[in-house]
Amino acid sequence: MGDFDMNNDFQLAGVILFPLALIGLSCNLTVVAFLNMMPSLKNSFGSLTLSQAIVDSIHQLFFAFYFAPTIYFRNNWMYAASEHFGYAILTAYQICCLSHVSISVNRFTAVYFPLSYQKIFSKSNTRKLIVGYWILGIGIMTHFLKFVDCALYLPAGTWIFTFKSTPSCYTVMWYGDFTLNASSVVIVAVLDVAAILKLHCYNTRHTDAVSAQRRSRQKNLAYQAALQGILFITELVTYFLLSGYAQNKWQAYALTSISWCLVNGMDGLIVLVCNRDFRKQIVKFVAFRERSTNVGSITLRTETNNAQRSNETRRIDGERVSCSSRTGISTYTISPQ
Repeated sequence: MGDFDMNNDFQLAGVILFPLALIGLSCNLTVVAFLNMMPSLKNSFGSLTLSQAIVDSIHQLFFAFYFAPTIYFRNNWMYAASEHFGYAILTAYQICCLSHVSISVNRFTAVYFPLSYQKIFSKSNTRKLIVGYWILGIGIMTHFLKFVDCALYLPAGTWIFTFKSTPSCYTVMWYGDFTLNASSVVIVAVLDVAAILKLHCYNTRHTDAVSAQRRSRQKNLAYQAALQGILFITELVTYFLLSGYAQNKWQAYALTSISWCLVNGMDGLIVLVCNRDFRKQIVKFVAFRERSTNVGSITLRTETNNAQRSNETRRIDGERVSCSSRTGISTYTISPQ
């Protein structure tokens, strides 16, 4: 039997989780910060991506500044509050799944119904969609975790969020969490595969330079959709199915808490890696900051040099006056300022 004693090595477990969550938070906040700067994403797809990055950031915020510190410090009141944080984290995860479905529907509509796309995903309709799936996600988790005899909590001294051992919680775990979110991943996969096939058929008939550029962008979009889908289904399989076969506490921790942290954190990283516009914007921002720093440094050096030359001039003038005073008519001396 492997070592499942989580009373040991708990600080190491917290140290492992914190930087992973912090990196995920940083990636998603980068998406939030730079998205509005890009003309190519000032549309419904950009709005949906922004909404997804925000909810992913919330998820990673709880992991970095609640989950990891709770494991590391083993504070009793932090464990006692775990039901509330478990509700918030699972709600954020649920909204994120619904966001992925909405983005896939958006892509599918753009490919199969290009003439109706602007009308279907107008600014007004996109806002209503975003508000709708946020309300739906909150409503689903509020029903399952507040109005039913069920809770997702962190047992004292452990490193893994767990559903309470009640018949209601068993139903919520398998049907309200696993089956519901697995269905979302399947819907995303079907819609994205259909969109990619349609794009492939279109691209084989058009080989001009504009089409080549479009193919490159669509290929990156396909990679993004595929990677995010793979991550989500992998997390569900590892958390609910494979974790039961863990041989020790580290395997169980990796298959549950770590995988759950990575799936939302990697969302932002995948968007940054697969979207050329994001990379260009970040490079421009870094270059601008470097130029600003260099200009500020040059200005500071120039001002310092001018001040030094001014002081030297005053000192020389003072010395000249002193000499004339000693050899001439007057006896006063003007000292340097």
